[in-house]
Amino acid sequence: MHYFGRFSEQAFAPPPVFARHGDGYRRASLVDDATGSVHTGLSIDELAPGGTVTPHVHSYEESFYVLSGEAIVVVDSRAYRVAPGDFGAMKVGTPHGWRAAGRTPVRWLQVATPQPKPPGKERDTFFVRDATVPADAPPRDPTASDGSLLGHFDVGQIPPGDEGRLVAGGLKGVFLKWLIDEAFGAVHHRLLFIEYLPGVSIGLHDHGYEEAYFILSGEVEATMDGRQYRARAGDVLWTGVGCVHAFANTGNEPVRWLETFAPQPPAENMFRFMAEWEQRARELEGPS
Repeated sequence: MHYFGRFSEQAFAPPPVFARHGDGYRRASLVDDATGSVHTGLSIDELAPGGTVTPHVHSYEESFYVLSGEAIVVVDSRAYRVAPGDFGAMKVGTPHGWRAAGRTPVRWLQVATPQPKPPGKERDTFFVRDATVPADAPPRDPTASDGSLLGHFDVGQIPPGDEGRLVAGGLKGVFLKWLIDEAFGAVHHRLLFIEYLPGVSIGLHDHGYEEAYFILSGEVEATMDGRQYRARAGDVLWTGVGCVHAFANTGNEPVRWLETFAPQPPAENMFRFMAEWEQRARELEGPS
């Protein structure tokens, strides 16, 4: 099973659960139960200038990557000013809230795993009584060791040429930056940044976990369950467990996207490449 869609401004709507706990807050769902997913909640979230989201906790894990604008984020009673390229994770039960900072809206890609329950089901979001988000806060200090699960990565940090690019596991020439994973402190999911240079591809394979991909720039040819798609900036793709898929940059510019894994993958055998197993079959079974 798979899904291909596109972020639309018209999809923005106030999340019902925040009806009395947010001001100027809108969300556009990208991946949820309606798209076939059972593990992943993926959305673009936006706060209008001056908007707030009351501090709250979830019974699921959440992470964010700021796409545009600036905000004050409170995580576990500590406040930070975040800007494009900043990311963070809130473990299950961690109090957090938002306030837009500046004169433009702030937007972020938001990941939630296990998948949040749809409206009308049991509650999984709970609000902290009398808690607020301050009007300002200092930027995150990258040298601080306060236990916060925050970081920063943007395209300016991609190394030039072949430096830092993968050369094994079927991913030759791919630049991959783990943002949020078990080493970072997350328990239920991963979030990573990927770049494919022109001519770079990965062969048909599948996984025992779901993946979602939000395209930031460039174009990529995607094959999912035997169907081909051309994904561009603003498009979203999702592959369910067992979906055979492949990607190829057939254009002239790098393609970059944010990718999620949910649940977290096993320590071994993350990828099952079709070509490798066909070769193994020939070795085991001989000519057909």
